[in-house]
Amino acid sequence: MKFNIGDKVRFLNEKGEGIVTRIINKTTVGVTIEEGFEIPVVTTELVTVFDGSKIEYVPPVKVIEEPAITYTSKVEKRKESVTGIFLALSPENPNNISTTDFNLWLINHTTYDILYSVSVLKSKGYELFDKGEARSYESKLIETISKKNIDLFNTIKADIIFYSAKPFDHEQPISEIIKLKVFKLYKENVFVENNFIPEKAMIINISDLEKDLYFDKPEAEKADLSKLLFQKHNTLDQVKTSKPHKINNATYDMEIDLHIEELIDNYGGMSNAEIVIIQLRHFQVALDKAISNHYRTLTVIHGVGNGRLKQEVRSILSKMNLRFHDGSYAKYGFGATEVVIG
Repeated sequence: MKFNIGDKVRFLNEKGEGIVTRIINKTTVGVTIEEGFEIPVVTTELVTVFDGSKIEYVPPVKVIEEPAITYTSKVEKRKESVTGIFLALSPENPNNISTTDFNLWLINHTTYDILYSVSVLKSKGYELFDKGEARSYESKLIETISKKNIDLFNTIKADIIFYSAKPFDHEQPISEIIKLKVFKLYKENVFVENNFIPEKAMIINISDLEKDLYFDKPEAEKADLSKLLFQKHNTLDQVKTSKPHKINNATYDMEIDLHIEELIDNYGGMSNAEIVIIQLRHFQVALDKAISNHYRTLTVIHGVGNGRLKQEVRSILSKMNLRFHDGSYAKYGFGATEVVIG
């Protein structure tokens, strides 16, 4: 189904509604929900709400300023527009991904001006890579990284301080560690069109200005996890699974790796409780898929750790009266559970 900017839509597999505010590509649109942030959603997961209303939306205007290469989106400064801080990597030569250099961008898509620093983990600790200021709704080209040096950027630290010349609401500073999987940069489908910069790019969210809605309250464990999953760019059809030797279909077995670095790119600063919630949500989605598609077994790689994740996984399986046992010791050690489905 085709959607247009301004369409009011409802999520098929999650609670809530929103407004289409960006066309990302042929199969994905950006939907701004009532909390004020935009989330990428596959169009097959949406349905139009026909209530006679339509929101007029004016796409951001990109302005090139000298001498620095910056792109500023002129949109109404209101709390509902706060979407966050992003890093972006775009290929210098998108027609030859295997040999291209990459542009590193810092994107301030908030109602605040910011002070920022970007550091890279080296053998003796973090080294400052760039620092400066970025105005509200400004995208800055930090550096062009050569292909031979891109492997040095697998761990990036970003520190952000929010401020404004006018009276403003307090926002906590951000200090995030981004684990960048460099091999992803050599897959063309990770670079998408966007409203931040005039190039297709891999966009990495390094902030969540509404994070207190989920984990800074006593009722955190009862939070609506759908919003968190949307923020991490995970929909039901995008659950990351590590593929077994056989193809994952209804005839063979299924395998899912719940190590947090396999599920999301940016988990620096998250508490253990937050991480476990995300892991269990991915497990539940994979389990539902395995059952509905009649897989023979589901192997859950939870690792050893302190045993909490393994305990939670097996507690869910017991409540569902599903048979399970330890996974292959030769392949997983003590770090996996095999669920017998059919």
